[in-house]
Amino acid sequence: MRDITVAVEAANDYNADADQYKAMGMDGDVAGTVANAAGLLQNKPKSGEDATITFVGRSKFRAGGAVTQNAELTLASSGWLVAASSGDRTVGRARFAASSGAVGRGVFNFANPGYKSA
Repeated sequence: MRDITVAVEAANDYNADADQYKAMGMDGDVAGTVANAAGLLQNKPKSGEDATITFVGRSKFRAGGAVTQNAELTLASSGWLVAASSGDRTVGRARFAASSGAVGRGVFNFANPGYKSA
């Protein structure tokens, strides 16, 4: 499967290491909800530069809490991803376990979010 990306204009400076791999919206800003998220930021753009966002495929992500391998993922308000709870909208799965604050790896589909079942 090929990773699918899109470029949007960054609304702010996202050139710090801590900004890379956060969820972003089509408005070029950090997304805090699945409804507003277009994908995960792959580069470190300054305001006005192209922000490359992966919306379908494999990507790294910022873990906002401990995540187990194969956990379904949803968004925290910070644009970081966390393990989904029952009923949460989901955007992907963790390929490996990741600790809170770490960069994890997962497979994502922001184009067609799902729901975590019980």
